[in-house]
Amino acid sequence: MLTRIHPFTSLGLLLALMAPFLLLAGLHTVGLVLVCLAFGFTLLEFKKYTSDFQFGMLVACSAFIGITLDLLFNTWPALTFAMLICGFSTVARQAWMQRFTYVDLLWVEPVILLVAGVLIGSSLWGRPLIWQLWLIPALPFTAASALAFGYVQDGIMIKRNVRFGYRIQPGRVAPDFELPDQDGTPIKLSDYKGRHPVLLIFVRGDWCPGCHMMLRTYERGHERFLEKGIHVLAIGPDNIAVNKDMVRRIGVGYRLLSDDRQEVSGRYGVVYNNPLIEKMGVNYTEGIPLPASFLVDKDGMVRYVSRPDRVGEFLDPELIFNVLEELPNTAPAQWSLTQA
Repeated sequence: MLTRIHPFTSLGLLLALMAPFLLLAGLHTVGLVLVCLAFGFTLLEFKKYTSDFQFGMLVACSAFIGITLDLLFNTWPALTFAMLICGFSTVARQAWMQRFTYVDLLWVEPVILLVAGVLIGSSLWGRPLIWQLWLIPALPFTAASALAFGYVQDGIMIKRNVRFGYRIQPGRVAPDFELPDQDGTPIKLSDYKGRHPVLLIFVRGDWCPGCHMMLRTYERGHERFLEKGIHVLAIGPDNIAVNKDMVRRIGVGYRLLSDDRQEVSGRYGVVYNNPLIEKMGVNYTEGIPLPASFLVDKDGMVRYVSRPDRVGEFLDPELIFNVLEELPNTAPAQWSLTQA
């Protein structure tokens, strides 16, 4: 689909493919600059798609920069390893979110970036000031460091805010609500009562790469949800227009509801505040939603809640499928944006 094309990442790929020919022609600096631009274009779009294509581009561009600098300036293999480490640090938490989550292994990125910094420093120590050796490696290293700082800071904030769990727990009646979906159609939770179980998945917004992966993960498990008659409702803090674009762009077939005042998120207790993220332009009225999931049976009772101490574990639908086996059989659901 045209809506799923990554325009800036695709432009970056084109630039990266041109770089080897420029190196062979002796235009080393121009080739390196093109790869840096390819890295930058991909990173610019990283939070919008968060795809394997982008993961591969960021790691490949980082490796290319390291190998080229090592060969040109006789620093082998320090910069190659350093840039590979930076590329891995940039994508690892998103690529393996199910293992890392938002709050686990927060030491990984700082430790491997410390190693990268030592490798870069050792390759530059005692050498004349050559701008390519100083400036070009700074792009992957700075990007990886900024992301690592953000992950650690946000992970600590999330842990602090979920230490007492969510407001709604298994065994309680799910609070009712009515919210518009991405087409503006009002959706009421109680409309499903007596008919279908509902899986509510709260996302942080279109700015959040992990939430794109969350939505895709549950889309891939749709056949098993259909077998149990489960309807999936995603709930996010963005407006209808943003949600409509996100659904089309990342390719999911269920409803994404707009909770732009975060009244529903607050009712379920999945909202927290992080001043750093909010200063970076994530301006939501009542804070930032936590990624969480709630399985509501057809009687309106909450049967499963994702673990607040491992925010990000929702990316393993097997945890929910185990609960689904205990639910009574219901009529198969229609995996459709227009099916109530």
